[in-house]
Amino acid sequence: MNAIFTIVAKNYTGLAQVLESSVRKHSEADFFIVVADEWDGVEELKQTLPSNVITAKEILNIPATEWDKMAFKYNLVEFCTSIKAASFQYLFTKGYNKILYFDPDIYVFNSLQIVFDQLNEASIVVTPHILNVQTPFKGNYDDYLFLLNGTFNLGFIGLKKSETTDKFLTWWHHRLVHHCFFDNDQGTATDQKWINLLPAVFGSQQYYISRHRGMNAAPWNFHERKLSVEDGVYFIQDREDETAGKEPLVFVHFSGYDYSQIGSGQVVHKNNQMTDYDDLQPVFEKYGEALANSNFKTYSGLRYSYNMYKNGVVILSLHRRMYRRLLELNMEQEHPFSTGEGTYFAALKKKGLLDYSPVSADKLTNKTVKNFGKKFAAVHLFFIIIKKLVGIRRYSIMIRFFRRYLTEENQAFLVNKEAGKILR
Repeated sequence: MNAIFTIVAKNYTGLAQVLESSVRKHSEADFFIVVADEWDGVEELKQTLPSNVITAKEILNIPATEWDKMAFKYNLVEFCTSIKAASFQYLFTKGYNKILYFDPDIYVFNSLQIVFDQLNEASIVVTPHILNVQTPFKGNYDDYLFLLNGTFNLGFIGLKKSETTDKFLTWWHHRLVHHCFFDNDQGTATDQKWINLLPAVFGSQQYYISRHRGMNAAPWNFHERKLSVEDGVYFIQDREDETAGKEPLVFVHFSGYDYSQIGSGQVVHKNNQMTDYDDLQPVFEKYGEALANSNFKTYSGLRYSYNMYKNGVVILSLHRRMYRRLLELNMEQEHPFSTGEGTYFAALKKKGLLDYSPVSADKLTNKTVKNFGKKFAAVHLFFIIIKKLVGIRRYSIMIRFFRRYLTEENQAFLVNKEAGKILR
């Protein structure tokens, strides 16, 4: 028995169903959509969903108190990835022997049998972000980013039921419960960076690093993978080595794109410098057609339940990160989403740390702040004055201190002064 699953917040249920439609064309494996969210306020919509859409909170073996802590301290992406190991564990208890995970923004173009076959010998199958070394590097993602984000892309991972996998999932799940943050200072990148340790902690016969170019083709490796279409079949080959053989395109990871725009025929990526490769146009057209004919818009406007306290006030990233520090120091209040007397919310309110603005502070960037250039120049002027007042030696010490001090976690003293005695 084989299974394939993805994890989404409820607003991406339609996107996950687009993935599902592509999977069902190329595999007979059972498919599941794990929703890391709650259907509060849209229960009638939930009732219309097929049985393979399952609510994570109802089926995963995570205690309610731990669930609330995770849902609060992690942002949406961190939380969805933090339950990945637990989702694998749940599906293995249902009798499946081989299980694949795909991010919801993946689309399958060919048979997945090659992926399942890779699990015949190995217990774990992963794909690297890139396969080529280039000098100078020609990708749209600077290659140093793979040192921050991890060697392997966890938009895909395949596991086979085995003692190795049981050991791996126990270890991985514990790390994801406690350390699934995207935190460059601590060297973590949600669930992904932990997999860098695979070659160190498991024998080479226990895992398989797939170098198949047709698996997990994505914006970070489009620069090295060239597409061709022959009799309706998609193939990938090395973009620079014309003598290299072609391989079937198995699946594409459309990470970072505006999916509503692709569904309307426009390819828009959050990285404005992304190169448009003409040879890749057929896969974008195929994906756009699938999106246009999907239920994507039915769900895309739904709000993530864990973005708000129970009274509807928006949770800021600052609130999550300060709570993380309080958790580390065993100073946290239970039930972080609650708003009554003695709650974390009440402490934030007392200290004037809530944001009631119509546009959350987390939504503001240098591109959306009005007159950002002038404001930035004013900040420069302020620090020039500070440098003149304290001298270059003290200024150098000051900015090195601020680099550590000005993290959201280190602002926990605003809630609990005892937390301010520790700098990390």
